[in-house]
Amino acid sequence: MNFQKIIKSAKQLDKKILKLIKNGLKFSFVFCLIANFILATYTVLGEPNAYYIGISLLKSGLFFMVGFIICGFAFNKMISE
Repeated sequence: MNFQKIIKSAKQLDKKILKLIKNGLKFSFVFCLIANFILATYTVLGEPNAYYIGISLLKSGLFFMVGFIICGFAFNKMISE
């Protein structure tokens, strides 16, 4: 699938699905901000557990972002057909 088709399908998303994607991205962004705060705490305190917790939360937040986008497009495809 080329980039033009992706942009075209993004413009044709259902309003409810688009709202779900936007709210999911906001949630994931806040999740990533919390992870960055924990990682900043690691740099100050040097506690190894804070590093592992922060990295795990950051990976989860990024995974949630991608998941919300992919699931939004998949649900839109199911509804439109």
